[in-house]
Amino acid sequence: MSNPRELGHNLAVGETDLVSFEIADLAAAVRLTRRLAPSWTVSLHERRDVNLVTARLRDHSADLAVLLRELEAWVVEESLFAIRFEVDGREYVLQAGEADWQSAPQAHCA
Repeated sequence: MSNPRELGHNLAVGETDLVSFEIADLAAAVRLTRRLAPSWTVSLHERRDVNLVTARLRDHSADLAVLLRELEAWVVEESLFAIRFEVDGREYVLQAGEADWQSAPQAHCA
């Protein structure tokens, strides 16, 4: 997977306008959606195995970098350590902060 810091320099905004983030915990996905909503058009798609938060980039050229910095701060606050995201059909991993395994959501078997 590519380095997201390199992504901001190599990707023209015209190539894509959607960025999708994979969030395992639905409550965390809702928190991310609410955090991004004041600045971006955001949607949340709940799936059985993962929740997708999708943000539409705005027209200015630095918007992807701004969005990724906001995501990085959120990952640190949530103690997630890393999340996967997709831009232009490519998957990336954003790592930030340290994982808090004590607060990680527990899987429930049905």
